[in-house]
Amino acid sequence: MNRLIATIIIAVLFGLSSMAAAADRKVIIGFKKVTGVTEEGKRQKFYRSGGHIKRSHKIINAVSGQLPENEIEKLKKDPDVAYVEPDVVVGVIEPALTSPTLTQEYTDSWGVTRIGGNAAVAAGITGAGIKVAVLDSGIDYSHPDLIDNYKGGYNFVYDNDDPYDDGYISHGTHIAGIIGARNNGTGVVGVAPEVSLYAVKVLGGMVMGDLSDILAGIEWSISNNMNIINLSIGSPQDSTAFKEACDRARQAGIIVVAASGNANSSVVDFPAAYESVIAVSATNIDDTRATFSNYGTKVELAAPGVDIKSTLRGGGYGIMRGTSQATAHVSGAAAILLAKAIADGNTGINATEGVRTRLAATAEDLGDPGRDPYFGFGIVDLGKALTPPPPSTYHYSIVRNVGPPKSQLLKVPLKPGSYSTVIEYNGNIELKVSVLDSKGLRNIEKNQKMYRNHAKVKHAPLKMTFEVIIGESGSLLFLPSGKPGSSADITITAVPD
Repeated sequence: MNRLIATIIIAVLFGLSSMAAAADRKVIIGFKKVTGVTEEGKRQKFYRSGGHIKRSHKIINAVSGQLPENEIEKLKKDPDVAYVEPDVVVGVIEPALTSPTLTQEYTDSWGVTRIGGNAAVAAGITGAGIKVAVLDSGIDYSHPDLIDNYKGGYNFVYDNDDPYDDGYISHGTHIAGIIGARNNGTGVVGVAPEVSLYAVKVLGGMVMGDLSDILAGIEWSISNNMNIINLSIGSPQDSTAFKEACDRARQAGIIVVAASGNANSSVVDFPAAYESVIAVSATNIDDTRATFSNYGTKVELAAPGVDIKSTLRGGGYGIMRGTSQATAHVSGAAAILLAKAIADGNTGINATEGVRTRLAATAEDLGDPGRDPYFGFGIVDLGKALTPPPPSTYHYSIVRNVGPPKSQLLKVPLKPGSYSTVIEYNGNIELKVSVLDSKGLRNIEKNQKMYRNHAKVKHAPLKMTFEVIIGESGSLLFLPSGKPGSSADITITAVPD
């Protein structure tokens, strides 16, 4: 069945089937910004070519609709036109589906527990106030685990206000449950159990849909001030319009998360492959890569994607697998971190970019050391991500007392890296500064950079600055000498990589 669905999708992507007439093609026409073509001008170009407009896009300078095939090449030569590309069909690959016996929420939701969702909730961070747009087949907003968190949405497949999930495998509802199923003591629980869920229906009953509808869903998400867009969908075909829409979402301060794909391919699907999007691969319960998961240099994070239990249409529950499910775990984790950032007073684009950086920096490394094509930076680790990072600046004071200098040695252990140090001398004190690490003991030159804090102030304190690289098992050593009672203040700051 999976092979059949994949074959159908590939066939549609290459234009072998279409809802349009045989001589027509669904297209997206992008216009050059410098020409200043008006909305009416765009429409007239479409009409003069014998086309029918589906919609004018707002966040990208484009129009989508149907054109006679023999007019496409003519429009490509129009000096006002940047590109003409097919309005491809984007969808999901059918996952395995079963209905297991219910158990405890977090025990059943092993993926949520694996990435630390339970630890976040125990710390009082639930994703409350964060708005997540699920661009998918819709959501069963009446489901007991979702009804309290569902806040609205739109149906772009049928152009109405009812984004109910009519997908034959309840894909959108399953994704929504992983992100934000309520912690209510029954069924399952999501990573962010108090997040605000918005159903943006862009896929039909066969969990496939036109790219132009997905573009409209991204536009809706920007206009309605979403914080996160979950795209558990993908296509092997690149698109200028798709990239522009995702770029605009990121510029608007939205975290965009997408699935790497389920074809065991070394090429990550679009839109996950775009720089503005977090690309997610899938892992098994033993932290190995799921065999179906696409991989490549674009993979940024990994998350659980096999035997994932979540909500289904009609109030039920079932198990699915796929990078779609892994993506939902990352969206939920992003909601948790963003809620924490906002609670700490960090808002706007800095907060969203900070969340992306934090997820990568604190991921549990899997596979080869560092970023690799199978797991990216590693599997999401909310427990570590929510732990305050160690300080980057350290302050010490040293006083010259009566007695042998060696007994007054200050030793400052430091992690490997680069450090900038400032010493402010108070009185007649001297410090011998040395580095002790895996390379041995070496002295810092006494007069590297010395200056007075206020050159015009008589007897202003003298300062010394220097930078040093610390290797493994490293420390800075400060040995005082001089007049007893004199002192020095030392500030050591880690230099970012």
